[in-house]
Amino acid sequence: MFRKWTAIPIVLLITFIIYAATNTSTQPSEMTEIQKDADVKSANETEKTNTIFPINKEEAGKPINVLVIGSDQRKNEAERADVLIVAQYVPNQPTLKLISIMRDTYVDIPGYGKSKINHAYAWGGNDLVKKSLKQNFDLEINHTVNLNFQDFINMMGIIFPEGVQVPITEGMISHWKWDKQPGTQKLKGGEILQYVRYRGDVSSDFGRVERQQEIIALAEKNIMEKLKSGKGIPTAIELVREGFKNVETTFSVDQVMKHGLSFLFHPIDSVETIRIPVEGSYQSITKPGAGDVLEMDETTNIQALREFSY
Repeated sequence: MFRKWTAIPIVLLITFIIYAATNTSTQPSEMTEIQKDADVKSANETEKTNTIFPINKEEAGKPINVLVIGSDQRKNEAERADVLIVAQYVPNQPTLKLISIMRDTYVDIPGYGKSKINHAYAWGGNDLVKKSLKQNFDLEINHTVNLNFQDFINMMGIIFPEGVQVPITEGMISHWKWDKQPGTQKLKGGEILQYVRYRGDVSSDFGRVERQQEIIALAEKNIMEKLKSGKGIPTAIELVREGFKNVETTFSVDQVMKHGLSFLFHPIDSVETIRIPVEGSYQSITKPGAGDVLEMDETTNIQALREFSY
């Protein structure tokens, strides 16, 4: 069973945790209203934690892997994973690690054979994606967060109400029919979504992944600056309110509160990223039944993940 939240790959997940804990201590009436509106239930009723107590020593040393899936469902088509990011977090540690999996990565999909990893979502949803990540990369997923394009746009409007400055190109302007000039420009809402989805340059999907990570970093910086300045509570409340209406996640409320306390006392101060497949470890080829794929050197990529991960 899922509950509805809103988030961008993974900064939103983190900020929800921070906001939930912050609002619990400073705005109890607001959090009570939010929880009533959301009609929230645990994804697994037997998997409860006591939010009164902080994270213990055993929990503090265990990495948590959160799979964030951004979908691109279109009319009369199966829903596919447009974004696949695994966020790794160790409670009480200052670094968040983001693993971006290219959607055309050619992998073994349990029960289906080899194909693009984003096909796993179309064929078997979250569970099949999780199994595929475990089988191919030995990544054990603890929780999932699902969002679609409109969720992303809603979130961008809250995080960047005045827009965000990013570098844009002639190609982007022409493709999206923007009334803008090349260079650093301010984008808002749906324009930010177009920015991270653009694949018309020589970097193609690789550029998309870089821009996804860029927006995540800018969002995290913006939110943390608001929190540090004491102006983050209104934004926090709005994010939580919107969140409960939209994105699906397997996190329970008590888990959110418990990790929220950890974030308050041990805030994230750096974000490290990796893209799979790593540079120089793949070739772009066409496979029957799968189309254009990224065939990777499995040994090289598994080793890179082991060196990068907690």
